[in-house]
Amino acid sequence: MIGVLGPGGIGGLLAARLAAAGRDVTIVASETTAARITAQGLRFTAPGASEVVSYPTARAYLTEPVEVLFVAVKSTDLLPALQRIPAAVLGDATVVPFLNGVDHLPLLRAAYPDANVVAATMSVEATRHRPGVVEQVSVMDTVLTTDHAVAELLAKAGLDASTHPDEDTVMWRKLTFLAPFALLTTSADAALGEAIAQRGEHLRPLVREAAAAARTRQADVDADAIEARLRRMPAGFRSSMLKDATAGRHLELDAIAGPVIRALGAGNAPATVEAVRTILDARLP
Repeated sequence: MIGVLGPGGIGGLLAARLAAAGRDVTIVASETTAARITAQGLRFTAPGASEVVSYPTARAYLTEPVEVLFVAVKSTDLLPALQRIPAAVLGDATVVPFLNGVDHLPLLRAAYPDANVVAATMSVEATRHRPGVVEQVSVMDTVLTTDHAVAELLAKAGLDASTHPDEDTVMWRKLTFLAPFALLTTSADAALGEAIAQRGEHLRPLVREAAAAARTRQADVDADAIEARLRRMPAGFRSSMLKDATAGRHLELDAIAGPVIRALGAGNAPATVEAVRTILDARLP
């Protein structure tokens, strides 16, 4: 059995893909979301495909063991969400978190000492329109993990999954891309193309600082390739942080910018610090 904690964009995508691949899936969500999925199903749409409705088990709490638990909540919601997963029930399951940042791994290992918590990242644009209704927006759905069995499980569900032996490289490759993308777009309050037009001089320093932070962990990242990738991306791309800011939701600033600043020190990460201050100042009443 496979568990999915948090059926938002990423979690809903995982639950739908795994169910379509014939796996027995249990979703753990809020009482309201669990009731809606139980009664109305999980509706999932991918690019170029018709809507698929599946009926995975949905509960407010994990009540029986699973082989693998995917954790797909926002970092700002992680601690309360873990109350829905008792350690005694989870046991020695494999836990695969798809959260932004890097600091959730030691937290999960402390919360579930008997579990096998593995490093993993996913690059995909997916949106939860309302509870139980999820759309995959991008055609790309790339997963990188340290665990070969997890990669095989996700590959059988149609995801582009691969492995890397170094945990820090797995985690920091995504963060070195995500931090500049999120901070630039949100500080400019604009999609990527307009953000580069407004604040393009900030992009390279943001990438360089994130890459320097990654190197403090001996992570293998390529700053030039990351900057080039960001400049090639469609102008209309909006980071999840920008979407959250526009909607007035809590921002994952500490999860995304915090590791860079803590690794380098605030004095050695001026572009990252300035972007954070700009974002925070814009949210003052």
